[in-house]
Amino acid sequence: MPKILTTEQVGFAEKSSEKYGVLLSELMDNAALSLSHEITKIAYKKGLKNILILVGNGNNGGDGLVCANTLLSNSLNVRIILAQGNPKSELSKAAISNLNKNTEIVSPSDISAQSEWADIIVDSVFGTGFHGSLSNEIKSIFKAVDESKAIKIACDLPSGVNAKNGFVSDGTVKCDFTVCFHALKLGLLLSPARDFCGEIITCDIGIPKQASEFDFEIERLDTALVKSLLPPRPDNAHKGTFGRLLCVCGCSEYRGAAAISTLAALRTGVGLVNLCSVEEVISSLSSSIFEATYTRLNSDENGFISCDNAEKIIELSKSSSAILLGCGLGKNAHTVNLTKEIVEQAEVPIIIDADGINCLCENINVLKNTRAKIILTPHPAEFSRLLGISTSRFLENRFDYIKQFSSDYNVTVLSKSTQSVAVSPDCKKVYLSDIGNSALSKGGSGDLLAGMIASFVAQGTQPISACAIGQLVLGLSAETLSQNRSKRSVIARDILDVLPFVLKEIEDF
Repeated sequence: MPKILTTEQVGFAEKSSEKYGVLLSELMDNAALSLSHEITKIAYKKGLKNILILVGNGNNGGDGLVCANTLLSNSLNVRIILAQGNPKSELSKAAISNLNKNTEIVSPSDISAQSEWADIIVDSVFGTGFHGSLSNEIKSIFKAVDESKAIKIACDLPSGVNAKNGFVSDGTVKCDFTVCFHALKLGLLLSPARDFCGEIITCDIGIPKQASEFDFEIERLDTALVKSLLPPRPDNAHKGTFGRLLCVCGCSEYRGAAAISTLAALRTGVGLVNLCSVEEVISSLSSSIFEATYTRLNSDENGFISCDNAEKIIELSKSSSAILLGCGLGKNAHTVNLTKEIVEQAEVPIIIDADGINCLCENINVLKNTRAKIILTPHPAEFSRLLGISTSRFLENRFDYIKQFSSDYNVTVLSKSTQSVAVSPDCKKVYLSDIGNSALSKGGSGDLLAGMIASFVAQGTQPISACAIGQLVLGLSAETLSQNRSKRSVIARDILDVLPFVLKEIEDF
C-alpha cells in the first residue's frame, strides 16, 4: 500500500533529496516520465490520440511541459494551454525552453474548441502548495474542461484541491484519474477532495528512502491490518479472560445511547459489561439486554447521574478493565463534576465519548492530572469545543490540531468524520479510515463505535489499536449492509446484527 504523507512531509522529502544526490530537476523529469507513461497506457488501451495539457506557471506546470515531450515521442498529438501565462518558477522556465518545437501552444480563449478536440485532458496547473480559491479565469477554463467528454487526468492532484485538508475550491474539475507522485497526499483521501480524484495511481519518482523517513507515518486501515490488531481469543478462556467493562452512560432523556453502546461492547467480545446508570435507564434496558449486569446510580432532579456517585463508580472501576464514559450522559453541573472526578481518580483506561467530551470542555486540564490512559472520540463539533475554536477553523488544519492535542494532553484521539483519524499520545502511530458510507450518518453510530472501542480496550488491546479496529469494523458493517438495502434505511440496530458476520470475515481473512 502506498505511503500517505502530509504536504509538509512531501515538501521536506523533495528538498531533502538533494542531500542524497537527487536534484529537484531530476524529480521533475521522473514525475513527467511517470505521468506520460500512465497517459500513454490509457491512450493506447482506449485507442485515443489527442492530448491537451493545461499548464500552470509553477513546478506542476513544469511537469506537464516535460511530459508533453515524451507524449510526442510516443506518437500522440499534443497541444498545450498556458493557463496562467508564461512559466515563473526556474524549473518550469527550463522546461518550456526545452519544449519540443513541434508542440502546439494554443490560447486559453480557445478552450472550448480544444476541449472538443481532445481525447484526454491533463490538468497540471496547481500542485500541493495550492490553497484558497481558483481565479475566475481558471474557473472559465475548467468549466469547458468539465463539460468535455474527454478523459481527465490530474498531475499529482486536481487543481483546486487543498492537499493538506481535502478542501476543494469551486470550479475544480472532477478527474477520472490522478497520477500521484511519490506518495498519497493526505488531503486526497479526505472528503470532498476524494470525489474529485477518480482512480489514484501512485508513482515512484526517485526520492531516496532516507529523504522520506519521518517520526510518524499515516497508515490506511484495511482488513489485513485490523486482523493483525485483534486481541487473541484462546479456546480455554473464560469470561474474565476477556475483560470487564464499566459503562457510565445514559440518563432519563437519553436511554438509547446507553443501550447501543452496551450492546456494541457485548457484540465485540468483552467478557462482562456493567452498565451504571439511573433507574429509568436500567428499568428500560434490563428487560431486553439480558447479558449485561446493572448498577443503579442516584439521579438528580432532572434524571441525570448525580455527581455523588463518583466514589461508587471509582470503587467499581478497581475490578474493571476499562470505563466507557459519556454515551447519553447529558451535560449539567452534576455530570461535569462526575466526569472530572472519574478522570482524576480512575486508574484503568477511560474511553470518553459524546457528552463525556462536552463535560471535559470546562475542565480540560484535568486530562493532565489523570493516572488513566484516556481515549477521546470526538466528532468535529465536539473537538472544536474542546479547543475553543470554530468548527470551520478546526477543519482547515484538522490533522495538525489532532496531533497537537494528543501530544499536549497525552491522550489517544479518534477524530471522527467521513474519514476518521486516530493518533496515539506520542503521535508516532496514526491511522486513517476511509471505509464506510452515509448509512452511518444517523444517531447511534457514535455510540456503536464507542462501545466497540471500549470493548477492545477492556480485552487488553492498546488504545490506538482499539480505535483502528472499531473504526474499520463499523465502516465495513455499513458497507456490508448497504449491498442489499438502502443506505437511508440502515440504523444502529442493523449494524449490531451484522457485527458477528463482519468480525468473522476479518478473522478468516
